[in-house]
Amino acid sequence: MTRMKITERHVRIVAIVKFAIAIGLFIALPFIGMEKIVNVVIDIEELCMVEVEENSWSKIVIHHSATNGGDAHAFDTYHREKKKWANGLAYHFVIGNGSGSKDGKIEVGERWTKQIHGAHTANMDINRIAIGICLVGNFEEEQVPTQKQITSLVSLINYLSNRYHIPESNIIGHNQVTQKSTACPGKNFHFETILNRIPLFQVQASRMHTEK
Repeated sequence: MTRMKITERHVRIVAIVKFAIAIGLFIALPFIGMEKIVNVVIDIEELCMVEVEENSWSKIVIHHSATNGGDAHAFDTYHREKKKWANGLAYHFVIGNGSGSKDGKIEVGERWTKQIHGAHTANMDINRIAIGICLVGNFEEEQVPTQKQITSLVSLINYLSNRYHIPESNIIGHNQVTQKSTACPGKNFHFETILNRIPLFQVQASRMHTEK
């Protein structure tokens, strides 16, 4: 009888321990898993919504900030005060890397909300028709885009390319623009990886745009 009671007690203790472990893992999962499993949930259409007449965008140009950190506000201040650009931030969108703004966060610039040309290349003809997207980071040096940045970039490109019927051939890096030489978006930015992922989202983005 005593042995039976001990066995039952052990069973209960083991059950309690297992339950405690399960609860602990459930609580800790967001902190453990979010670093490895990227699942950026964004309503891209709402993010890109504007209250003015939309421009006829026909290209998308990808940039890196060439800085270790920063955000749209910091770049806007620099472009207004140092570059003396009245419209500030050169890009239409900025995607954070966790240093200055949240990793993978898409920030929308005034040039997008006002639907005006960018200042993100030295080719004004391109600036008039191209959406400028900047990823925070220096990809010419030791940094690489984070997984959350890539996920956000793919989602954003996919939505914009569907909305404005921009072909893959018109989704380019800054260094592909006809202008003075530049390394942007850097040797550590693997453009093929981005383009290979875009078709996976085409149907989803097209459906999202149609249903709204």
